[in-house]
Amino acid sequence: MSEMDVSESGSDYSNDLLLLDRVFLRLGNADTDEQLESCLNRFLPPVILKLSSSHEQVRTKVMELLVHVNKRVKCRAEVKLPVQTLLQLYMDRNSNSFIINFSIIYITMGFPRLPHEQQIILAPSLIEAMDNKPQGHQDGLLMLVMPLLGEIKETDLNLKEKPKLATLIVKFATDILLLPYRALPNQGETEFQVPPGMSMKSYKRLVEKNLLNPNQLEQIKLSIVKFISKDVFNDNDVLLPLIVAAADSRFSVANHANSPLIRVNSSVDWSQPSVVFPLYSLYLGTWGGSKVPPDDRKVPACTRLRLKLIQYLIKATGPAVLFPHCVQVVFVSLFDPNTNSRLRNQGLVFLSNVISSGDLLQLQKVSTVFLQGLLKIIRSEEHPEHQPKAYVCLGRLAIKCPDCVSSGQFSLLEELIKKIPEAPPEIKTAIRDALLDMAVAYKTSFAEKQNSKATTPTEVPCSSQDKMDVDESAEAKPNSVFDETQALVLFALLDHYMQNEESMIRYIAMRYASTVFPPKYIPARYLLLLASGDSKDEISTEALKCLYGTSRPSEIEDVVNNVAKKETKIVIFDGESPDENKDVSSEGVDLAVPKFKDMVNYIWKQMQKRKKGSNAKHRFVINNQVLQFHPLTYQEILRYLRMCLNRDAGLKDCSDHPNATSPLLAKYFYENLLDTELLDRYLTLITSVLNASPDLMALTCFLDIIGCIPEKMASKYTNLLPFLRNLFTTSTKEHIRDTSAVIYAIIFVHTSEKTAIDKEISEFVTQGKNNKSLESQCGYLSAFANVCERAVVLSTRGKFGGKGFSAADWEPYQEAALCLANFLISPQTLLVSASCTAISLLARCSGLPLPNTSPKEDTLIQSDNPFNVNKTMDDSNDVVTKFTVAQRLFKIVGNAKLPSKIKERALYTLGLMCCGERLSFAKQIVMGFLEMAKDSKEFEIHLQIGESLVLCVEGVNSNENRDLWTELPKEGADKVKDSEALKENDELLEWLLEELFKIAKHPHPHSRQATSIWLLALLKNCPERFPIKNKVQELQDAFMDFLSENSDTIQDVASKGLSLVYQNSDETQKKSLVGQIIEQLTSGKRSVAQVTDDTKIFEEGQLGKAPTGGNLSTYKELCSLASDLNKPDLLYKFMHLAHHNSIWNSKKGAAFGFHSIASQAGAQLSEHLPRIVPRLYRYRFDPTPRIQTSMTSIWHAIVPNTQATVQKYHKEILDDLVANMTSNQWRVRMACCTALAELLRGAKSLHDSSEQLSTIWSQLFRVMDDVHEGTRQAAASTANTLSKLCIRACDVSQGKDGKEIVAIILPVLLDTGITNVVKEVRAVCLQTVSKLVASAGESLKPFLPKLIPALVGAAGELESAKLSYLSTALADSGSRDVLDDMRASAAKQHYTTDTVVKCMPYVDIEIMKEMLPQILELMKSPQLGTKVSCCHFIVLTAHYLRADLEPVAGKLMNNLLNGAFDRNVTVRKNYADALGQVAAFAKPQSVEKLMKKLVSLYETKEDDVSRSAIALTLKAVSKAKLEHIKDNEAVLAPMVFLAMHGLEDDAEIFEDLWMDISPGRETGIKQHLPLIRTEIERALNLSSWTKKIQAANAIKTICKVLSAGLGEQREQFVRSLLAAIHGKTYSGKHNVVQALAALCAIKDKESPLSPALANECVNALLAECRKQDMVYKKHAITALGEALSVVHCDRFSQVYEIVKVILSKDESSVGKDSDDDDIEGVRQRREQLSELKEAAYELLGKAWPKDYETQEKYQNEFFEHCSSTFPACSRTTQLSILMSINYVVERLVVLNGNEPMDTDADDVTPADRDKAVSAVIGHVGAVIDHTLTNINQVRHRRDALKIMEILIKQLKDLKKPEELNRLRKIYQNYSKNLSKDSSHEIRTNADSIKVLLENWP
Repeated sequence: MSEMDVSESGSDYSNDLLLLDRVFLRLGNADTDEQLESCLNRFLPPVILKLSSSHEQVRTKVMELLVHVNKRVKCRAEVKLPVQTLLQLYMDRNSNSFIINFSIIYITMGFPRLPHEQQIILAPSLIEAMDNKPQGHQDGLLMLVMPLLGEIKETDLNLKEKPKLATLIVKFATDILLLPYRALPNQGETEFQVPPGMSMKSYKRLVEKNLLNPNQLEQIKLSIVKFISKDVFNDNDVLLPLIVAAADSRFSVANHANSPLIRVNSSVDWSQPSVVFPLYSLYLGTWGGSKVPPDDRKVPACTRLRLKLIQYLIKATGPAVLFPHCVQVVFVSLFDPNTNSRLRNQGLVFLSNVISSGDLLQLQKVSTVFLQGLLKIIRSEEHPEHQPKAYVCLGRLAIKCPDCVSSGQFSLLEELIKKIPEAPPEIKTAIRDALLDMAVAYKTSFAEKQNSKATTPTEVPCSSQDKMDVDESAEAKPNSVFDETQALVLFALLDHYMQNEESMIRYIAMRYASTVFPPKYIPARYLLLLASGDSKDEISTEALKCLYGTSRPSEIEDVVNNVAKKETKIVIFDGESPDENKDVSSEGVDLAVPKFKDMVNYIWKQMQKRKKGSNAKHRFVINNQVLQFHPLTYQEILRYLRMCLNRDAGLKDCSDHPNATSPLLAKYFYENLLDTELLDRYLTLITSVLNASPDLMALTCFLDIIGCIPEKMASKYTNLLPFLRNLFTTSTKEHIRDTSAVIYAIIFVHTSEKTAIDKEISEFVTQGKNNKSLESQCGYLSAFANVCERAVVLSTRGKFGGKGFSAADWEPYQEAALCLANFLISPQTLLVSASCTAISLLARCSGLPLPNTSPKEDTLIQSDNPFNVNKTMDDSNDVVTKFTVAQRLFKIVGNAKLPSKIKERALYTLGLMCCGERLSFAKQIVMGFLEMAKDSKEFEIHLQIGESLVLCVEGVNSNENRDLWTELPKEGADKVKDSEALKENDELLEWLLEELFKIAKHPHPHSRQATSIWLLALLKNCPERFPIKNKVQELQDAFMDFLSENSDTIQDVASKGLSLVYQNSDETQKKSLVGQIIEQLTSGKRSVAQVTDDTKIFEEGQLGKAPTGGNLSTYKELCSLASDLNKPDLLYKFMHLAHHNSIWNSKKGAAFGFHSIASQAGAQLSEHLPRIVPRLYRYRFDPTPRIQTSMTSIWHAIVPNTQATVQKYHKEILDDLVANMTSNQWRVRMACCTALAELLRGAKSLHDSSEQLSTIWSQLFRVMDDVHEGTRQAAASTANTLSKLCIRACDVSQGKDGKEIVAIILPVLLDTGITNVVKEVRAVCLQTVSKLVASAGESLKPFLPKLIPALVGAAGELESAKLSYLSTALADSGSRDVLDDMRASAAKQHYTTDTVVKCMPYVDIEIMKEMLPQILELMKSPQLGTKVSCCHFIVLTAHYLRADLEPVAGKLMNNLLNGAFDRNVTVRKNYADALGQVAAFAKPQSVEKLMKKLVSLYETKEDDVSRSAIALTLKAVSKAKLEHIKDNEAVLAPMVFLAMHGLEDDAEIFEDLWMDISPGRETGIKQHLPLIRTEIERALNLSSWTKKIQAANAIKTICKVLSAGLGEQREQFVRSLLAAIHGKTYSGKHNVVQALAALCAIKDKESPLSPALANECVNALLAECRKQDMVYKKHAITALGEALSVVHCDRFSQVYEIVKVILSKDESSVGKDSDDDDIEGVRQRREQLSELKEAAYELLGKAWPKDYETQEKYQNEFFEHCSSTFPACSRTTQLSILMSINYVVERLVVLNGNEPMDTDADDVTPADRDKAVSAVIGHVGAVIDHTLTNINQVRHRRDALKIMEILIKQLKDLKKPEELNRLRKIYQNYSKNLSKDSSHEIRTNADSIKVLLENWP
């Protein structure tokens, strides 16, 4: 640059011009590319600098010079430009625009000419240079850089600090990724069609100046994906290009983008609008209304890209659901012309997400638009498969935006319902669900419309309950909740739909009626009543639930009768409320029902409408009676009306009348309904049903009215008496008979005279005795008993019989009583039952009109037990007395054949006998009851006896002795009617208590149950009686003893008894009782019980059966078993078990007792609560169901607020649970685990338990290894619960508290849990830690050295053992490899591996150094999953630490290299990949050492595993950092070149590596040929046959690739092969002889081998041809032929001797002596011989010498042999013969007229030559003639014609007409067929011969 330097220092512009001229001259004199390149490198930058000159002439001269340079350079692609210097000019801030513009021109021109390595070095500078440059420059530079991005080191760039430049690159890269392969324009095109997702401007930027083919574009895209996958950009920036790449149409691009996209997807915040806005923009393109220049308008994305984009748009939540963009996305996805089924489906999913996650205010604005879109899909028939999802979206939209659905009134409702009948099943279900969701919309819209109305000044605000009420007038007024007009319209629709034949429509109508309207809206209730009688169970059941809140018949009856819900007295501890006790209902709010009168009026109105209507469906003809409703519906209507009546009347617990509330109902009738149209209508409804279809409900409703107001109603319904009589005499249902009999008696007695009544009773008695129908007899018995009862009751009020009337002397009454008494001993169960019921009815109102006793019975009364049910009673008394009745009733109780229900009636009747009068033998009846204590274990019998005992001790003062219809029950002193009787009864009660206390001490379980129940009954019903008050302490002792009984029933009864005792005790007794309860609850102590033979130690079946089949429950049975087994100690074990059982029974009983007194002993119990609550809390979770149920109910009963109580005593409960978690009793351990889970789950915060967390985890680990399976399961469940709570408590949002929890639990999880020997413990710990990482964040950093190795190791340990076994068991290696790959993939995706990924941001090199020994130890694990996880972790470490990994990279590489040689293919791949990633950041010396070691290993190990490991390792290193391969090229090239010629499957990998080393194969071989030769020679000198074969294949490749030959290396290669070719034959040796033949070949400008060396080669090949192996011999012969064809030495004699032996063999003779079993072997040997012959014939042709003497010697023999053997040969052999003849004919001296004979013989005469020619033509002509005659193959005929053409040319030169004529004749015979041959080649050859022959005269 001396010239230019001078010019720069000079100021005279003439010097500049002179210097420019000199440069011009230099360029003009540059003749070669090298000279031109040298000049440009020296002068081009300074010349461009001259553009800054101020002189115009200088600048003009520079321009001329640059024009010349452009012309010269453009046509010479090999000339390189000084790009680096030009780049410095371009980046110089002092450069003017001229310099910058010309610099970019030559940079753009010269950069592609640079070597690839230099391009990669300059690429970061190019990226930096484009900052703040014009767009045109940026586009050009970006296009240069894009193909190189994937190979640029991310450390060379710092784009995160240059957001503008990063955005520029990302946008340009996104445009390239969007560019479709089919959109690339052809050269010269000027019109462009913009691809989807791009604008015209962005498209032109890419393609206008850049000509790319699809493959180039694919490589650029791959480069971009690799670049943006690195940690160069922010995740938000690369999300869009990665999505675009993942949607690419070429698999390679999409596959590379998937993995980084998954990572980015998990890290971005999908609630940020900035994240999803680019996705919306690409999806939709530029909005048509936006003011954007036409060239900048973006075309919407294509369908394929939209499918990928919408998958990620669906993830948007909250503010990221952008409006109106989401609306456009929905409609484009659904209705765009280019959409498809998948996109529509995704669009509906996206819409569902928009509705669920979008802003409600924005959603409401566009809800109508969404609705119209959904309706379009629903109404369209084109895509029915999308309709179910559309209906789902419609339902969700209705819930979120009800106004949009209800704004169109009910048209949408009607439209959807019309679709149901003809819709497919799945569509039907979808429509139903949508309609049910829409119901809320209609309900809400009504409320909002009403609420929006302003209240006038005159209006008075009313409560919500008032709003729900329907006006009490008959005409309904507008409802105050919603617009009544709309309600009526909707009601009309629903009413219509209720009649539809489609059950689903009826179901929807029913649900709407219950949902849309308020509970007291009468029309809706009416529709539900109609639905309750539907034929479909699902409709009727659901309607009942809507009407009554339940569908269970028993519960419905409770609701109708307004049965009081159980109210539990809950104690409020520690002054939580000023009231000591507080009643809390266990149920919710009472059912809201309409007013009775409004409901009756409405139903009446609807019934009248139905009467007047013409719809046949509204008429039901039953027994000639027309009903307007179905009988079932009618029944439900009456039941509902009865419920409304009971509530209006304020009745509670009003079961079937008469009962305690009957007088209240009567009062309500008199005050509100009497003489009203409403009551008449109600009665009309009842009687209509009675006349048509009498059932129990109608009779019950009728009885309610008749029984309460008989004076007003009886006379109106006397006409029903025949009907009622018919009913109770013919009905087969007992309830109907009894109810109709009661109604009959009330009407008849109140409307008849005494004489008529007497007559009627007598008639009924007669019928009862004599009627043959059993049902009639029962009906008559019930009827006359009720008539008598009503008459007696009226007589007490003076309304029957007149003055002086005595029921005892009333003859019809006596007849009736006698009749009933006699039926007590009837064999018919029905009659016995009816008579018991009738006698109880009579005994209640007065004494039976029978004598008390007979003389015989008086004597019996004096005995100890006159009513012993176990003795046979004498019924032969002539006189029936009251004693006889009692005796017969006891007999009924003792009859085991009778049902319990009848026995209970009999017992109840016995009690009532003591109520109607002062019975003389009442004590004897009580004694009879006491004797039954042991006889029955039935709880119901004992309860009934208890009730009867109460009746006996109360006598005539009992509340049962009253008229149930008119008198209310009385309490206390008010119910005493006879004081004398009271004294007698007190004596009886005192005696009874003493007897019960005696019986209570007996251990028999039946008697203890009976005693407990009877004492409770007496205490409950007679607390004010003096005998009870005096025995309170004895009662307390008895009930305390009962608490320890092994029976839930007895314990429950005892607890209730203690509660009553507590109520009736003084303060001292109360305190003592509380103390006893607490002691028994906490310690389980109980008093020593007396044991007899019959004492039951265990429940039946609890210990199984004895060997003899008997039970093992009583003390006697246990003793017998111990004696039979000769093991007396067994009895003590049984008793120990029984003691353990009794302790728990005692605790449970104490809890019952605690329950009973807690409501009254709040103050006394408060001081004991810290002891009580923890125990009781734990007992609630006892594994024994009965104890658990009992404790749970007790807990809920005594604890007012579970949450508050548990929070208050949290510490005490937790301490108790932790202390007992390792108890020696499995049930305690199990209960503690379950209770602990519940406690922690319900706590305010886990921080309250932080002190115990470490202990809890440790204890749980112990219990999870428990011997008891149930306990282990409970502990595992608790551990899972605790895990979730810990994860939540350790969240980053918890701040300091979260860090404390992490510090507490992680040590125990890592030290004890993850390394635990119990698999379940490890699993739960790993799961906890995995989720903990995501929530705890950086708090985990100190624990990572222990955490990460544990997680990595767990991935393998948690793998299914079955998969590992299957992998080992599979015989097929391919299947095994596929399975192992799946296992490896599963390990990488395991939640433990995901956790490791989450930990990686907190891993630094110090942590890595600390955990490295553990990781290296894990890599030695035998488990595949662990090995794969280790490798995956190392890869992650390399990605995150990058250059920081260098200190440990060497150690990692050594260990990974060892693992890369694993026998398992999958393990090798993963270790190799990890090794490659680590090597990318290792020291160059370490990498060089690795490469040398790999080369050494390849040279020393020949097994497939080692070769595969080396190949995979090198491939991984190349993929991770190609520079390492380049830097070690000299070491690797020879080995890789040799390895790529191996026989193993890894040769392809080595071939790829060679391409990385040397993209140009020939150039690379030339460059490394000396080293390759050395490596090949080493391989050939080895004893390994495999190595020799590899070397031979490599030599063949070298010979093939090097166009100019091997040069000086050729002879050394030949001599190496000659040394290796000797020796025995082995499989693959043919490659060696082929390589030798290839070396003999001569390339252009290459000298031939020396004669001596050529002779050595031929001799060596001749020796190999003499080997016996036919396959190898064939290859050797072929190689010899190729060698002889180029070396031109005469070895035909030796060749002929070899060939003659081969040709003399006959294929048919091969295998004649072989066995029949060797057929396949014979066939193969024959094929081998045929192939050998073919090679031999070809060798003869190629070896044919030029020497005349040799030709003369063999030509005759050769041609004669060919012509003679040709016809009999196979087609392939014939083809070889033709080829051989062709070779020979071309070189045959006698036919070559242009060259003189090369011979010194003088005796060769023309005649001899003519003779030789004639012989040749004769033999060859015969072969040609046979070929054209008999062979149709194209190749044969073609070769024959070719030989003929050669012969004709030669004969023409020799002027041999005779021989020519012979050939002409042959041709003429076939010329016609040849000219028409289907092969063009044959026709062409035939035409050529024809021309040659025509030119011959």
